[in-house]
Amino acid sequence: MHLKKHIGRRNLLLLAAAVSAAGALHAGEPVVTSSGKSAKDVITTEKKEESIYDKIWGLATIYKNKDNPVLQEFKLRGRYQGQYHWVDSDQGNSDDWEDRRSRFGFDAKLFNQFEVRLDAQSSDEFDPFYNGLVDAYVKWKPSDSFALTVGRQKPQIAYYDFLQSTNNQPTFERSQIFNQLRVDRVVGAVIEGKVQKFTWQAGVYSNDIDKEFGQFDGGIAFGAGVGYNLKEALGTDKADLRFDWLHSESDDEGANILDRYEDLFTTTFWVKEGRWSLVTELFLATGGDPGWDDAFGFYIQPTFDIIKDKLQAVGRYSFSVGDGNNSIQAQSRYERTAPEITGSGRGENYNAFYGGLQYFIYGDKLKLMAGAEYATLDGGGNGGDYDGWTVLTGVRFSF
Repeated sequence: MHLKKHIGRRNLLLLAAAVSAAGALHAGEPVVTSSGKSAKDVITTEKKEESIYDKIWGLATIYKNKDNPVLQEFKLRGRYQGQYHWVDSDQGNSDDWEDRRSRFGFDAKLFNQFEVRLDAQSSDEFDPFYNGLVDAYVKWKPSDSFALTVGRQKPQIAYYDFLQSTNNQPTFERSQIFNQLRVDRVVGAVIEGKVQKFTWQAGVYSNDIDKEFGQFDGGIAFGAGVGYNLKEALGTDKADLRFDWLHSESDDEGANILDRYEDLFTTTFWVKEGRWSLVTELFLATGGDPGWDDAFGFYIQPTFDIIKDKLQAVGRYSFSVGDGNNSIQAQSRYERTAPEITGSGRGENYNAFYGGLQYFIYGDKLKLMAGAEYATLDGGGNGGDYDGWTVLTGVRFSF
């Protein structure tokens, strides 16, 4: 098993190095116009020449024709996210490689109004190779200001930490407070719209899910949200403010998702300007199952481009507090892997500080990551305290 992991990791690093080297060689070739002059010496409105990366990733687009009234585009999609972790804590040490996410599927655009997405996932060590669906939905988008999505999808909560793709996020794992909420993909229907600077959403979801679509016998959840574009008001490249709410029939016996709390509230502020960005997100969870008292948490996450489009630094401070001495739980990745942790890693107060780097080979589509997080959890009624470091390195690849 260990040999298999090391071989997989070695091959991934060799692949990343090979693609990076090919891009460097290609970047060194001068671009020459038909007149024989360097492109630097000629002012032209022609489309910028594709890089070797553009050409490789472009192979995923199997068909594209905007003039076809039936099928406008068919594109393969996939991702691999692998990472190695080291935990050094007062509760013991652990380390291992994990095939964190591996997915493959497709996107299709039909009839100039419909989008179809289907993604399947594998598991750690690719055993089993097929481990269920991820996304499987149809989106009807008759205009830029309205969309209806039906199928297996993300419920609309936690605009940044959950709704944004992990391909684009600068940290290895989502925040502790979000991971505690027991939120994941469900089957449902969502409507979204835009009115001037406002955006809005509303959705209804099934609380029963399995590896595909579930049995629809676990009750329902429903929610709504509103956002506002503050870009012009603040004079920044991007500035989004959003409020989302999700209510769940969490006491239904058949529920196996969205079933830990009755009501979730999230507030997101996301701003970008030049080389820096800042995201802060607040969470409130109420009406918890027995043993899960109300919880509140937030994180603050700045980034800074040390070398634009090549090297980025990220930091994150996370805080969570609950109403009871077992209301907050340490991260399953990877704090709860500490061999001597007790009480299921549950306490009352959680603090964490993360710092890391992203090295972009081809933007977020191929990048190397490294980071470290120091976290503490205390106030546990059953001795679930935690105090330790998690160090991570990994690769992110997507198309």
